[in-house]
Amino acid sequence: MTKKLILLFSVVLFIGSLFFFAYPEKKEEQPAETLTAGALAGQVKEASRLHKRLAKTLEADQVKLCFEGEELACDREQMIFYLPVDMDLEEWEAGTFSNVDDSIEILPMKDYTLLDKQETVAQGLQIPFLAWNREGGTCRKVYVVFTGLPVVKMETTADLDIDTVFAGAVSFYEACGQEDWVLTSVFEAHERGQTTRAYPKKGYRVNLVDVTSTGISRKNKQSVLGMRKSDSWIFYAIYSDGTKVRDKFNTELWAGIGAEDTPYDAYFGTKMKYVELVVNGEYRGLYGIFEPVDKTQLAITDEEYLYKRTYGRALSQELFDSAGPDDYLTVLGMEIKGKKGNGTSLDWKQLRQFIAITEEENEEFAQDAQQLLDLDNVADIWIYLQFLYGEDNIYKNMFFAFKKDTDGYQGYKLYLVPWDTDLTWGNVYVDSKEELYVKWAPENADRYLEWPLLDRLIELDVGGIREKIKDRWTELRSGILSEESMNEIFTECTHQVQDSGAFTRDAARWPDSRHDADYDGMKQFMKERTEFLDKMIQQ
Repeated sequence: MTKKLILLFSVVLFIGSLFFFAYPEKKEEQPAETLTAGALAGQVKEASRLHKRLAKTLEADQVKLCFEGEELACDREQMIFYLPVDMDLEEWEAGTFSNVDDSIEILPMKDYTLLDKQETVAQGLQIPFLAWNREGGTCRKVYVVFTGLPVVKMETTADLDIDTVFAGAVSFYEACGQEDWVLTSVFEAHERGQTTRAYPKKGYRVNLVDVTSTGISRKNKQSVLGMRKSDSWIFYAIYSDGTKVRDKFNTELWAGIGAEDTPYDAYFGTKMKYVELVVNGEYRGLYGIFEPVDKTQLAITDEEYLYKRTYGRALSQELFDSAGPDDYLTVLGMEIKGKKGNGTSLDWKQLRQFIAITEEENEEFAQDAQQLLDLDNVADIWIYLQFLYGEDNIYKNMFFAFKKDTDGYQGYKLYLVPWDTDLTWGNVYVDSKEELYVKWAPENADRYLEWPLLDRLIELDVGGIREKIKDRWTELRSGILSEESMNEIFTECTHQVQDSGAFTRDAARWPDSRHDADYDGMKQFMKERTEFLDKMIQQ
């Protein structure tokens, strides 16, 4: 581990010595300048003439295609460069293609301005360009794919098949028609995930860093793809979900259900953006970038506490007593966030008190639970996970945020924040690597999702939780959980993965992953689930 850290630091220092990046303040967005149809006819004619007479011997590594001066991500084996565009804008964005080396000129071999832009993007058409060396009289054909999603390019000296900790330079490309459309930084990263580590397509946690002229490495908080400022980002590989929309759809639903509806100036959830990833000149496919759920996201102060439920193990005082903080992850499946290492025994006091309350007799439990739990949050998350049938989020994939509150239990209120909701809408876990640990279970559409803690709250009607859930469900069904609203969100999610061309490219890159695109099955499950909960909650 020491050797890895030394290597990591050395790489970061090396890359940092090569780059100095300024991050100008975002300007007010202006309408993108566009090309008129047929604007490239003259260049195409010239490219055809040159391609006929020049030797086809220009080396591939000499071609480093740029758009408006920004070097693009490239799959070097196929010599395909990726340029993100606004796929909802019918006109082609204006701009000039060039090469890093000015001795090489770039000309289009096809006038793509005559093509339907949205069809070109959706079909993933590879538009040919001619790279030619004016002095050497050599040329090479390369290709540009216009994608409807942002692109991320990583460059590292590490061997990703061996090194789980690595560093390098990363660039985030947004639609090229906007100002400041490329953000570049030094980064350090490591593989992440539990079951997903078994997949060939890896997920990562990427930390942006800034290396000063004196060699000091520090956090580099940036707003990535319009999300909040952070130095740490989750790259989710979306390998086992055949629709590629579950997590995105679910984060949008939680945004309208419980992420913003809190007494705090904080977002009690996460946000996600689709991207296409290229690493060391190799196309890696469709990814989701998540904001981290951390102290910053939830506005956790030094006097407050944040825990993450990672594994599905029963929580009990007996287990707490059998181990110390260093063993809580393996014994309890819990980890603490925002504290040094695994924290101290005192740092775990709030979680211990919560577990003690769950083991109390009914009368005492009802009193203490009402004081500790924010019942609005309880109603929201019960509705949310029941609706999704998120059985993988009952005993794991949950954050426990203890916020200071004078009306709370011993000065604290507990808020539950969901995370990692890919096993939803009929997808459930199965212990089979061959099936990618996922199976389709449509029969769950009309089954009650058992959750011992919340079931007990409902059974005892703590704080009038039954009526609170009923009223909240009614409110949500006329808002974000209305058929119209859900269809709108769902359509936008499928639009992003399908009409961007990314779904097809990801399927070609990872043929052993799921790409069934069973949107009808998911929508049918959603319809049946809604009908089931409508009846059950009213009763």
